[in-house]
Amino acid sequence: MKNGIFISILALIFFSTLAYSAEKKKYLSPDGEYRAIVVTLSKSSYTSGESEIFIETKDGKILCSKNYGSEDGEHGFGVEKAAWSSDSGFFVYSLSSSGGHQAWHFPTDFISTTDYKFRRLDDFVGPITDPDFTLFAPDIIKTSGRDKTTLDATNFKVSLSQTIKNENTK
Repeated sequence: MKNGIFISILALIFFSTLAYSAEKKKYLSPDGEYRAIVVTLSKSSYTSGESEIFIETKDGKILCSKNYGSEDGEHGFGVEKAAWSSDSGFFVYSLSSSGGHQAWHFPTDFISTTDYKFRRLDDFVGPITDPDFTLFAPDIIKTSGRDKTTLDATNFKVSLSQTIKNENTK
């Protein structure tokens, strides 16, 4: 009898831990110095759910993090695609709304390993409309969206390091 209760309690603990363990996807930088970790906080029937991002050193020291979750699971953002630039200077990822709001819009954020700030590419070029982007050496991103001033559909090809330099000269 005692063994049966003990096994039942262990099974309950094991399965409840599985139910609440978050999915983690790790991205190692090309130079091996950094790891980006994307944690899925919740699933959504509309998109990939909501996410939290961590950048850490190869030794596990957390350098920065950002939580895109919401209280109700429908007003946050989830990562659609993520990748490191070839020079390991930037971690780039596209997002979608967890509640299906603005289904045409895929904000694209990036983190620089020089200052660990989170920046939104949309703020520099205009709203991004495609979650799929391409990275070219050393830190060029190519994606689609709407021009910041005219809102005309366009393709963007942007140097992330140049974007930061321009930001700092304003």
